[in-house]
Amino acid sequence: MPQAQFTECKMQDRAHPSRRRYALRTACGGGSSNHARAWSGRPPIRQTLPVDAQCVPSQALLVAVQELLTMSPFQDLIAAMIAGRDWEGMGNSDQARVLMTEVYSERYHGAAHHRERYQLRANLQKKEEAASYAGWITADNPTSGAYQGTSFVWFPGVGGSIAVLVIGTDGFGADSHILGRPGHGRRLRALRALHGGQMWVKPDLLDLNGRVPDSVIASWPVAESAMKTYGHVIYAAVPVRTNADGLAVEDLLDLFFAEHGTPLTGKARDRWAIRQQAIASAIFPRFDAEKVLNLLQERRFVILEGPPGTGKTRWALHLAEQIGGATTVQFHPARTYEDFVVGLFPRPAADGLAFEVRAGDLLQANLEAAQGLHVLLIDEINRADLGRVLGEAVMLFEVGESPRRVRLPQVPAGHPPELELSPNLLVLGTRNTADRTIARLDLAIRRRFAFVPVWPDLDVVAAEGVDIAVQLFADTVHSFAEFADDETLRLVPGHAYFLDPRPDLGLVDRQARVARRLELELVPLLRDYLDERLCGGATEAIAGLTDSISSTVMGLS
Repeated sequence: MPQAQFTECKMQDRAHPSRRRYALRTACGGGSSNHARAWSGRPPIRQTLPVDAQCVPSQALLVAVQELLTMSPFQDLIAAMIAGRDWEGMGNSDQARVLMTEVYSERYHGAAHHRERYQLRANLQKKEEAASYAGWITADNPTSGAYQGTSFVWFPGVGGSIAVLVIGTDGFGADSHILGRPGHGRRLRALRALHGGQMWVKPDLLDLNGRVPDSVIASWPVAESAMKTYGHVIYAAVPVRTNADGLAVEDLLDLFFAEHGTPLTGKARDRWAIRQQAIASAIFPRFDAEKVLNLLQERRFVILEGPPGTGKTRWALHLAEQIGGATTVQFHPARTYEDFVVGLFPRPAADGLAFEVRAGDLLQANLEAAQGLHVLLIDEINRADLGRVLGEAVMLFEVGESPRRVRLPQVPAGHPPELELSPNLLVLGTRNTADRTIARLDLAIRRRFAFVPVWPDLDVVAAEGVDIAVQLFADTVHSFAEFADDETLRLVPGHAYFLDPRPDLGLVDRQARVARRLELELVPLLRDYLDERLCGGATEAIAGLTDSISSTVMGLS
């Protein structure tokens, strides 16, 4: 069969006029076919187009070409990362710069004062021993050599690339305020959780000596020279092998520009707003009553812990109601072993005083549990000295082990001489993490309980519809999340401080009642934090927040 001649079809990319795709000539009769050259290094299209067909491609080709033409610059970037060292742009750093310029134009504000805050760095060499990279750094750095501050960079490797947030080898520079702010690390850890551990985040973002662990690098595409050169300054990273990895890359990239104050635009802005809500939910996860109920029935010994005003006691009562029977007690510093387990108590007698043995709350609840599931609800469990209150009974708080027994020092009527906790007994405690007047939980006691955090819930305040409360609550949560270390974050006031204390009175004067609560309950709490010097590095931010709340509610109550 004679070999026919084939012609070249040029296809204009309407979204990006500078780029064109080609369907290249090949031979008729099943011979070899050439790869269509894609500007971004996308997978090629194989197609033969005979002259007598007047260059009319098949439907399948049209669909494939349309997919190529509608790919965004960011998708081109992901395709380049997936290709790694096999990307056609290797050895042509200008091609990487053009691609990154298009990505910026697609996603971020084009005003000169925003665009000019960054410069593009690209050093994509074909030599395997080269530490090739490309990315964005801040513009206040030299155009070559070592630089300062944070940057978004990708390292092409074998089998993909590694997208990273990295500190310049010349130090923190002007970005020390970003790296030193707890909120930056908190958002990265939230993203790591959202991506199921796919993203690696350095425990201490300011540590310039610690390197990415070898065990982590072993799971990434191979970029040995880059890891050797920059492994100590990488503080967040995600391996990129497939399109599915693009979401994590997108999050890192958008976080980089958002932290530098550059607004996102268009669809990228809308997407980032949704991701910010997801990040906030990961930092302050909502209480899942059904999940905790299942945990309580499985684990048996559970403590709800969180800042004041987050509804820990209300949730505990709700869970106890779901179980059925409950014994409720509240701990305080005067609570004793005799009150909780068993003890001798005086009673009047004909000839003076006599002593009787009384079963404490634990024994009484355990007796009730013999009839079916029963909850012993201990409010403010950490306000008592648990070591003294539990005594030898602490060894009974084990799950999944053979039954344990302890001999009671006194035996009350109707109880056996040895105490064994019924498998139907569930213990549910609450713990206020802001209370620093009491000692931390003993580690031996802590390991016997499962701890469930209870955080502020913005939706609860929004549902009540008092605009000033919604705004001040958002300001409060933001100030703590952004500037407080992990210890101080446990002080963040809960949603109860922003709710109407008398919802039964209806909508009339609701804003005034909320304003009074903020003035007379929240502001004094925040001032106590400041007076007791509990706020650490967030002191200035929380002092400003306190003054802002005080001035806002002034006159509204």
